[in-house]
Amino acid sequence: MPLSRLLPIALCLVGMPTLAQAGPTFVTERIVTAGRTQKIDYFAAVDPSCQSMGAMTINLLAPPHAGQIQLTRGREYPNFSAFNTRARCNTQKVPATQLLYTSAPGYAGEDEFTLEAVGPLGAARRWRYRITVR
Repeated sequence: MPLSRLLPIALCLVGMPTLAQAGPTFVTERIVTAGRTQKIDYFAAVDPSCQSMGAMTINLLAPPHAGQIQLTRGREYPNFSAFNTRARCNTQKVPATQLLYTSAPGYAGEDEFTLEAVGPLGAARRWRYRITVR
């Protein structure tokens, strides 16, 4: 096909928005005790009045190979920066989805899993957890 015919197609594709672009994957490292269930993170969505905006949807994208994760409902103190309008929420517990990890019995070493958290308004973020089991 001649270049003059490909150019309009190429320009059209460059101008189109990306439909399924994945954002960055945040990496979180934790050290846990072998055989013990431990909370390693939590997810919460609150508005500026510190009211819950609804539960987060957590999707497991890649499971751990040497342990199990569990999601539970609970309450946590948020950790907003001082410049965030929700910083005053840091003084009170808010509804949260807690992420628990339990290693396989007798296991010591490295483990890893990836999940996606989708907020009540549809914003999605991915986390890769690197777990050291001791």
